[in-house]
Amino acid sequence: MFEIIIPTGAVVVVEATRLVMIQILLAANGIKLNPITSLYYVSPCCFVFLSVPWLIVEFPVLRETSSFHFDYWIFGTNSICAFALNLAVFLLVGKTCALTMNVGGVVKDWLLIAFSWSVIKDQVTPINLVGYGVAFLGVGFYIIT
Repeated sequence: MFEIIIPTGAVVVVEATRLVMIQILLAANGIKLNPITSLYYVSPCCFVFLSVPWLIVEFPVLRETSSFHFDYWIFGTNSICAFALNLAVFLLVGKTCALTMNVGGVVKDWLLIAFSWSVIKDQVTPINLVGYGVAFLGVGFYIIT
């Protein structure tokens, strides 16, 4: 078994690229796609591109685990949540822009961090606080301008 380590910056770049591509897809001249139609075209591509790393990284671990059993209830509810999340992303990007979605993601991260710090009692280091402060200034600058 091996572990793949991906730098945080790469994840941010890929997510920003995905959101910009969604915005281009929803706002292209001559093409009028609503969020459901967009999901109809994007979902098979996502399935293919996510299946390859799953087969390489996750499937061998599942095959070695003898206690694994497929739970249809958990799989079904997770699928519904993923569908609702993607539909919400397409709606938000279609009505606003990809930058708004990225700023919303920063605010979401703040709320998750505040929850984990206050309820779960996770440790927040000074370098974390500096990073959150820089992100806060960026969001504030975006809102002001």
